Amino acid sequence: MNTAINQNHGMGNGIAFLFGAAFNLLANVNLLFLLDYALQAIVGGIICLVFKIIADVFSPLWQKHKDRVKDYAKT
Repeated sequence: MNTAINQNHGMGNGIAFLFGAAFNLLANVNLLFLLDYALQAIVGGIICLVFKIIADVFSPLWQKHKDRVKDYAKT
């Protein structure tokens, strides 16, 4: 006689429920909206990165100009 007690406290049915809920939500999502949103996010990120690079390039030049003007104003 096998008297071992199965004490599996895992997520067994919980994982199946989570996958079912996720796929149920995905079934109601408009994929064209997601693609449009992703494209807008990528373009916005590229624009932000371009502004950051421009700021990193011109910031030292602007600082040199400000220092020259400040030194000129002292004389």
